Amino acid sequence: MRTFTRIGIAALATTAAIAPQGTAFAAALGATAATPAVKKAKPKVKVAAPRTITGPSVDMRWGPVQVQLVVQGSRILDIKSSYPIERARSAYINDQAVPMLKSQVLKVQGIRGVYAISGATMTSEAYGQSLQAALNTAGIKS
Repeated sequence: MRTFTRIGIAALATTAAIAPQGTAFAAALGATAATPAVKKAKPKVKVAAPRTITGPSVDMRWGPVQVQLVVQGSRILDIKSSYPIERARSAYINDQAVPMLKSQVLKVQGIRGVYAISGATMTSEAYGQSLQAALNTAGIKS
C-alpha cells in the first residue's frame, strides 16, 4: 500500500491505463481510460414535421384579423397573422400590437396568460379568437 503512496497519482493513472482489461487489478484501479467507449444505439424517434394551421378570419370594426400557426407536435414554432392596415391609425396600432401578442403567445405556448394590448383591444380580441380556433384545430390545449 505504501508503494502507491510513494509513486504518486500520475504513476497510478499510468498503471491503470496499461492494466489488462477485465482483470481484478484493472477494476481495482479504475482502468476506464483503456476501456474502449461503447456507443449505444439511440432509438430513432420520429419527430412530427412542422405543419401550418390557419385560424378563421375574425371581423372587427376596422377589418379582419387572421392567425396562422406553425406547430410541431404540441409546440408553437411561429405565428403569422394578417390584420387591418388600410387606415394609417390601424396600421400604426396593429404594427405595434400584433408583434406583442405574438411574443406573448410564443412565450406561454398557448393563449392562457396572454393579455390584450392597451389601445388595441379589438385587435387583441379578434387575434385571440382566431388563435384559439387554430389551437383547437392543432389539438393544443391552452
